[in-house]
Amino acid sequence: MNANLQILVERLKKNNLSFRILDEKTTMISSRDVEKVFAGDPEEIWKTIIVTDEHSFFAAFLCGRDRLDLRKLEKALGVNGLRLAKAKELKERLRLQPGEVCPLSISLPVISDSSVNNFQKINFGSGDVSFGIEMQVDDVLKFLKPKVIDIKEGIDR
Repeated sequence: MNANLQILVERLKKNNLSFRILDEKTTMISSRDVEKVFAGDPEEIWKTIIVTDEHSFFAAFLCGRDRLDLRKLEKALGVNGLRLAKAKELKERLRLQPGEVCPLSISLPVISDSSVNNFQKINFGSGDVSFGIEMQVDDVLKFLKPKVIDIKEGIDR
């Protein structure tokens, strides 16, 4: 368990939030990697995507099987020209590698897809590519305080 995950575990405990560390004993960079080893419902696997408008960075949080709709996200944030952050930007600006992004430990505005409300629990990257975190959705939302809107591709609501 890396130092960032150890710090996060202490923060979660301090905030009296329930969580479970998932040790899959393998490297997991993407939500597809997690699906290969996760024994639960694949819809409960969530991902965090870092996007930028060249000035600011934001975190989009959605189901691993869904695709992010950048136009919806731009509208919600009131910005133009959003794109996925490059690995080099993750490293230089956020000191993270792909697969190390945890929505609970980044200092960025987080926008969660509204479908999060359809789940009781979800799991997502912990900041350490060998571990995941499983939490109750209510606790995730309480901790993150994200803007919750429809940001996935597909049906507009």
